[in-house]
Amino acid sequence: MADLLLRQARLALEQVAGPDPVDILIRSGLIAALAPSLTVAEMDIPSLDLGGRLVLPGLVEGHIHLDKALTRDRVLNRSGTLAEAIRCNLTLSSKVSEEDIVERATATALWALRCGTTMLRTHVNVDPQIELRGLHALLRVRERLRPLLDIEIVALPNRLLGEQGRRGRELLAAALEEGADAIGGTPLVEEDQRGLIDEVFRLARRYGCPLDLHIDESESPADFVLPYLAERTLQEGYEGRVVAGHCCSLAAVDDATAARTIELVARARIAVATLPATNLYLQGRRDRQPIRRGITRVKELLAAGVTVFCGSDNIKDMFNPFGSPDLLQMAQLLGYVAQMGSPEEQRWLLESITTQAATALGRQAGLGVGEPADLVVLDCQRREDILSDLPARLYVIKRGRIVWSALGTGFDALVQEAR
Repeated sequence: MADLLLRQARLALEQVAGPDPVDILIRSGLIAALAPSLTVAEMDIPSLDLGGRLVLPGLVEGHIHLDKALTRDRVLNRSGTLAEAIRCNLTLSSKVSEEDIVERATATALWALRCGTTMLRTHVNVDPQIELRGLHALLRVRERLRPLLDIEIVALPNRLLGEQGRRGRELLAAALEEGADAIGGTPLVEEDQRGLIDEVFRLARRYGCPLDLHIDESESPADFVLPYLAERTLQEGYEGRVVAGHCCSLAAVDDATAARTIELVARARIAVATLPATNLYLQGRRDRQPIRRGITRVKELLAAGVTVFCGSDNIKDMFNPFGSPDLLQMAQLLGYVAQMGSPEEQRWLLESITTQAATALGRQAGLGVGEPADLVVLDCQRREDILSDLPARLYVIKRGRIVWSALGTGFDALVQEAR
């Protein structure tokens, strides 16, 4: 891993440093020093003068579906509902090829990289329709792109309970043995939602892996198992090893129930993924005015000390025909829908796609000495302009190595090398 010196860099997270530019010395893939003007003995270390531009930790995508990305025209979701999206996905899964998934997932992951993402966690369907084709595709993509970004894989089953779920359990076990990093699950598709949670905890214990579940992806209080997930997390001693994605129903229950649940989630140290783009598109379809926003209670979760992060979720597929893996755009969207615009809230929005997302994934990210040198350089000098302007990503640095430059310094060659 090459050494690198970034001169006149302005750190985008205010708690790390003051407003003045600093030099960042990178050695062996880590941030080795931060100072207003560093003197480096070795004259042959390559350097970049950033001219006061802002530097963020590499963006961390905590929830995306690379296997489904770029399929919006394959099977049309004409109603725009979650139920039809699930049916469309099952139809596509029965006929999609491994090579097709590799091509689309690679293109989407590289798109995310160009937007500043240096680490991502993707869910992949593992069920009787697609068998392990999606997993095998993403294992190939993970290995191919390893020099450019880190990829974690969550095996996402369709059904696990009863005789109907027997094949699903076999495939999920095979996926974990072949290299999946975490167990997913969607209680909403099971008749016994609590039973699904019990089953994934049993498997998590067996394989020693974390859980990352789609929880309460509904605007109905009837679909509300987040309290049970928190209770089981505490019972199993799984604090800090569970992610709950969506949590839309938390916004549909009464305030007292929500407060009790949030306190329980905080005690269980469950991280919550808020996914504004897809939830805005899918939720509230049955509402008459006023139509609910579809996202979880972000501010109340934060006030209780819960780790909350923002993700992209679906990219141009049957769940979201729009979508983008640009996490700055997702953070801006969350700022709109959650009405978070104060300087302190905007700082948290940046943390929600960097340090908070990394914490949820059990990873490390930041701008301090000793942190991994996963960085993104923005064509911007004022912190307050980041989320309003969505500036160009000039450089993306992974483990101290420039892996993307808007100035065209060898990105195509890096991609070819990775392949």
